Amino acid sequence: MFNNYKEFLKKYPYAHIIVISLFASFIGISIEYIVNKDFIGAGLYSALGLAVIEMLRIRRRKK
Repeated sequence: MFNNYKEFLKKYPYAHIIVISLFASFIGISIEYIVNKDFIGAGLYSALGLAVIEMLRIRRRKK
């Protein structure tokens, strides 16, 4: 299974970033809601910014 994931990472690096960002955001939002019963929308901007920076880094590496 790990080999399949590594192959997916090589073929689709941008999709990998999106999947990881969504998964990490879901976990963070769930923990925040369970602990404090609150939703902090500003955290989504941070996750989006980090995903864009990572995509730019991959784009530069491919050139």
